[in-house]
Amino acid sequence: MSKIAICIGVNNVKNFTPLQGATKGAIKFSDWAKGQGYEIKLFLDEDKFIVKANDIFDFIQECLNSMRYSQMLIYFSGHGVLRGPKQELWLLSNAGTSPNEFINVTESKDNASTCPIPYVLFISDACRSLPTHLNQTNGASSIFPIMESIEDNVIDIFYATRPGAVAYEVAGNNLKDAYGIFTETLVEYLDGSYTETIINNDKSEEAEVKWFLNKYYDYKELATNFNYKNLRNPEDKWIISANEVSIKLKEIVENKSFLVSNGQSPQFNISQHKQEYPLSTFTDEQGKNLVLKNEMKIEIKPDPVFRLDETISPIEILTHYKYKFNFGLERLWSRNKKSDNKTELLTNKLFETNIHLFNRFEDFEETGIQIIGQRIFDFIVPREVEFDMSHSTVKIKTKNPKPYGLLVLKDGKSIPIAIIKGYVAQLIFKGGDLFTINYTPAKSNEYTHYSYHANKEMINSKRIFVANAANNGLSYNSVFDDVNFERLKQGYPDAGSFLRIGKNLDPSLGLYAAYAFKEFENQKKIKSVYNYMQNDNPNVIYDVAMLSGKLSINKSTASFCPVMTSGWSYKRLYKDFINSKIAEAANFLEPGLWTTFNRKGTKILIPEIHQNKI
Repeated sequence: MSKIAICIGVNNVKNFTPLQGATKGAIKFSDWAKGQGYEIKLFLDEDKFIVKANDIFDFIQECLNSMRYSQMLIYFSGHGVLRGPKQELWLLSNAGTSPNEFINVTESKDNASTCPIPYVLFISDACRSLPTHLNQTNGASSIFPIMESIEDNVIDIFYATRPGAVAYEVAGNNLKDAYGIFTETLVEYLDGSYTETIINNDKSEEAEVKWFLNKYYDYKELATNFNYKNLRNPEDKWIISANEVSIKLKEIVENKSFLVSNGQSPQFNISQHKQEYPLSTFTDEQGKNLVLKNEMKIEIKPDPVFRLDETISPIEILTHYKYKFNFGLERLWSRNKKSDNKTELLTNKLFETNIHLFNRFEDFEETGIQIIGQRIFDFIVPREVEFDMSHSTVKIKTKNPKPYGLLVLKDGKSIPIAIIKGYVAQLIFKGGDLFTINYTPAKSNEYTHYSYHANKEMINSKRIFVANAANNGLSYNSVFDDVNFERLKQGYPDAGSFLRIGKNLDPSLGLYAAYAFKEFENQKKIKSVYNYMQNDNPNVIYDVAMLSGKLSINKSTASFCPVMTSGWSYKRLYKDFINSKIAEAANFLEPGLWTTFNRKGTKILIPEIHQNKI
């Protein structure tokens, strides 16, 4: 079967600084792909061409209907924003005036998992900084249709930078030579410049160890006798797949951007591969030549990169906005440095996790809510639910309350709460934004309450881990990979497996585990989390039910919508089950970790909840 690379490059979006290297990046990537035998489709805004979402969608649908392709690469270079964790948006030509011309990356990736192509890779050379205009917070389209694939496929994604940060352009000798650091480095990498990242695809049973190219051939021997050694089988090749890209590309990009404040650090979300999906393939002869070439290459210093707050000449301008993101949603520098609300400096909201913070909550006798760092203005529940409320607590008096409520804050914003009978929801705010939610068993939940206190140190270690993940844009597995104290990992293979233990004592751990498993599209483990949580309590947190595919109009959930903003990216999983008024209110979501409706969204929801229409 054939392979195809769809390459999108957009330099110009109204209300955004024009880019110089986005279309060049798309062309450069397409040149590499063509050399590797991919069919090519380019969407570029050169010569005043308008790149439209519908055109990309229609072309991808044609590709899927043709059933010709075994691999598809979706490459984008241009402006991007991050509405919230996993709320990635790419901006097409008319995104400055039309919300439908934003591409929802996560929804596209989610829909791609339903397509018949065995392997789809998204490559995003775009910023992941916060929206600066109101029209960037609504709308967005998927470029993949929802289909019904017979077999599971594999979906990977490469991000040029970490959540909340920028992807940098370098001007080169003049603006006409501008290029993106990530694309330039990725193409160099895939061209085979790093032989220590190229493996052979020997599938023989005797080949128990995959050999790396630089270990398989000795440079001195090869220089003396080119044919002193060969691959075991003539049909074998040297390959680079997504797993090999993750070996070293992050380090190389970080080194090339070392002059930038905070640099640029790529992120790779790679699913479990049951088979190889090579991106680059080299014959044995080409592999040998790469060994000879790379041993002789001269060390070249990285191109200069500059911070936007330096005094620099126009020829040195980096054409992306400069932001830093430590999930209190921090905006350090804007290009024009105006002092209005859109570009003013915001205070650092980096949350320094402290074990004493979790211990500030008191035990409750019954189901309820406690908050730190905000004041409760109102609590909206169906009329038959009775409760007592103070500025920091809600004590629910009804023995069998509805499993949802809406916590209204003094600024008119509101947060959906998953009410779990026998547990107290504990919310920690930082700088006005909801930072984390935990659940603690109430005293009346006697056995679980006792077990919780007996295992409190273990539960708090997981809460600290989640708080650190929140500071890094809720990429659980990236944080888990960076943890180098084995006592915490305790032999768990990934973040989801680590977090799920103890979810009966704190159901929020099941929520976090489900999202961690979703990063690797591990549907089997998400369903396992759901099944165990359902045994503990029939009303499972909405996000867990949604991610496991267990939403049903006949079965209630804890909360009436996703409680984390990343949940809204998975439209195909909830669209048939969500109340139309809730969907309408979702047009008024605030950027953040947790679902937060602004004043307009709150007004839509209040009468629906009061009348128990949710």
